[in-house]
Amino acid sequence: MIVVVILLCLWLIVDYGKEKKNPKLIKSYHDKGLSDKDITIFRQTMTDAKHQIKGWEEAVKHDEALQIIESVTGGLASSKKLFQFIVKEPSAALLNNDFLYSDLPTMIDLLHTYSNLKSVEKTDQSLLIESQKVIKQLSEKIANRYTMTLSADIEKVKNEVENG
Repeated sequence: MIVVVILLCLWLIVDYGKEKKNPKLIKSYHDKGLSDKDITIFRQTMTDAKHQIKGWEEAVKHDEALQIIESVTGGLASSKKLFQFIVKEPSAALLNNDFLYSDLPTMIDLLHTYSNLKSVEKTDQSLLIESQKVIKQLSEKIANRYTMTLSADIEKVKNEVENG
């Protein structure tokens, strides 16, 4: 009986924690016009994106060639900043759906393929170089997407200030 009560209490605590993770953020999403269902979908999308960005970050930490690509392109850093921007402005998710649903998953796929190629002892070096080129191109694309998003946001604020 005591075990059942303890398990029930633990379940309620865990369940309560999931529902009320950040009430201020949930309220701000409601204020921006998102329904509870929209918020659930948005949060799941952003959780997936967060895991993908962390996976990308881990891959970069452990590979010198990927570190060089990151230092040249800034794609990973841009993806983190774009993620933060979307969390603050959920409407930006619509404008950056390619980032969330295509670019990040593709990057993770590329990184897995690259890792698999590196793990094979007698891998053709041209395959490794080609995969690095594709990773670099996608990283540049993500960095450019972030720059464009910031430019659009700056332009929006500028218009609001000028037109009052």
